[in-house]
Amino acid sequence: MLAGDDFEDQSDPVWLKDKADSLMTGGDYQGAYHAYTAALVLAANARCFANRAVAALYLGLLEQCLEDCNSSVRILDLRCRAPPGQMPTPADPLDQKVRVRVEVRMGTAYLWLGAFGKAEAHFQKALDADDGLDLEERKLVKADLERICQAKAALGPKERADAAARRCVGSNENEATETALSLYEEAAAAADDESAVVHANRCFARLKAGQLRECLEDADAALGLLRRWPTAQRAPKAPARPTRLDPPYLDDPTFKHPDQAKQNEVDWLMKHNGGSTKDLPGLPPEYEWVKDAAEKGDTAWIAVRRKMPKIVIDAIRQTTGHLQDAMYTRQPILIRQQVVVAIDQNKGGEGPSYKAIKQAEEYATKLEEHDKEREADREKEEADARQEAAEFDLEENLAPRRVGLGQAGFGHGHPLSRTRRRLFVKVLLRRARACELLGQLEESAANLRSVLKVEPESPEAKQRLAVFSALSQSSPSAGSSPTIGAEVRIEAPNSELPVLGPSGPPSDTAAQVSADAGAGGDSEGKKKDRASHGQDELDDDDAEVQGVDHASTTALLASAAEYMRKNDYPSALQIYHYARNTCKSWESPLVELKVLSNTSLCLQRIRGRLPDLISACNDTLDRIADLRYDGDARVSEEMLLRMECAALSRRGSAYAQQGKTEQSTEDAARVKELLARVAEIEATNSTGGNTAK
Repeated sequence: MLAGDDFEDQSDPVWLKDKADSLMTGGDYQGAYHAYTAALVLAANARCFANRAVAALYLGLLEQCLEDCNSSVRILDLRCRAPPGQMPTPADPLDQKVRVRVEVRMGTAYLWLGAFGKAEAHFQKALDADDGLDLEERKLVKADLERICQAKAALGPKERADAAARRCVGSNENEATETALSLYEEAAAAADDESAVVHANRCFARLKAGQLRECLEDADAALGLLRRWPTAQRAPKAPARPTRLDPPYLDDPTFKHPDQAKQNEVDWLMKHNGGSTKDLPGLPPEYEWVKDAAEKGDTAWIAVRRKMPKIVIDAIRQTTGHLQDAMYTRQPILIRQQVVVAIDQNKGGEGPSYKAIKQAEEYATKLEEHDKEREADREKEEADARQEAAEFDLEENLAPRRVGLGQAGFGHGHPLSRTRRRLFVKVLLRRARACELLGQLEESAANLRSVLKVEPESPEAKQRLAVFSALSQSSPSAGSSPTIGAEVRIEAPNSELPVLGPSGPPSDTAAQVSADAGAGGDSEGKKKDRASHGQDELDDDDAEVQGVDHASTTALLASAAEYMRKNDYPSALQIYHYARNTCKSWESPLVELKVLSNTSLCLQRIRGRLPDLISACNDTLDRIADLRYDGDARVSEEMLLRMECAALSRRGSAYAQQGKTEQSTEDAARVKELLARVAEIEATNSTGGNTAK
């Protein structure tokens, strides 16, 4: 081995720890974890446990991170424990710094596990420590603690709001929706509007309530907050090397170490024999004449250095100590303030020496230059972070990608990344639904494509895009508008009725839907997101309707019919409810009747919503009665009879499932009567047609 070559001893725990540190900064978190583990097998070390906890955090091993942090704290406690009968020694500042960082990492792990109380406790321990955090770090930890407290305060209202939102089905839907929205407002206020989850869930509640504009606002707010989620986008920085900025020991003119004395330097200047004090020659101010004890005569004199009185020595040492204490603060402002005082004291002969004052000024300058360098580095980091945030593409970040051993930030399978991705998909699906109901199909399709980019196997996004594709392929030529549906053929009182489609006669597939297909649609609907389930009528808060866009309504109904053809009855039901709530004037009574009829058909296929089905059938029957009373000729009697048969058949089936045999029998008998009248009308029309021929 040549001189100067690095010797890599893989049995050396120090070398293994340094190797693990380099792997961490390179993004190889798994390799770093294994290297830290190998080092800990050879020798237990608090810093090594603390660094392996960071690797566990980046790998998403939150429980392992907590275990490593606890091991690090136990080792630090053992080092500080004094033997029996002895006073404990002061804590090592470097150990205290490790302890504080371990507390922050434990708080972070508990926060990601949802234990807000424990997270708050560990962040508070980090702030309560006397050392370990500089001023900027303390500000950041304090800000994190405030956000944790806000999230903890918002947790209660959010959970109650979520429970109310889940009850938004059936007869109590309006009341439960209002309760949920009120509680979400309380949760958002408690979290200072900084919770993406609260905005996402309130977006869901507003979608169910039909508040589509507000739903989009919450969706955009949630997406904006998701961009700022505290997920690491880069590998951790290398451990900072300690900067030696310890203050120097100040010059003390009252003491001179023997080793510092100059060679051949003596404390006397000259000798003089004879004469009195008046005959002695002049001396420099630092010398004085005294009797020479080594000579026998009384006229023997020697010039020696002056000795300061004890009171002056004590005063100089005290003022020098004050200046030294100011330097220990490592704050340039306090040091320079004390330097001004020391200069005045020096002029009075009782202050620090000029050399000590110069040392203090040079140290203050050194600290100021170091602070400027740190500030410049901090500003550069902040500028880089702002640029990174501006260029950050959440969709690209969450999209699945292949990575090697080295990666920036958290991996695709990290628990925080999975939660962020799942919330992103849910918000986009809700936003797409709101845009679809508002007639913004292009934007809705763009949101669905973003969902598929992040979650390529999303069944809901695929199905909705398939609906949009089918609508675009079957759209009429320019200048014409699609029409709503054809007649409904009644084969038997209990037969399944076809979908009332958007244009032309219903397809064979839609007309031959079996009971098995209905059951399949039911099980499939239960697996979908709760936002896509059917809903009752909700009060419309958008009262400023200046006119009715029949083209937009027709497009909505066409979209709903396409969902029904694909057995997505919850999605179709939501569109029908929205259309009924927002459309103040229908294009024709027949369109309104078919919307009412298809609403009851969706409820029948969804299953488990018998009261809502009965209510929808009653609405249809009431509207038929109103049309007959008004004598509206725009809907033929034959069509009214067919619609009435469909509603009575579905209501009778619902009564039978509820065990109300009498009402079910009455509806069945009424259906038979109406079918007979339909047959008579068809026979009459057929006879008239033959006569014309």
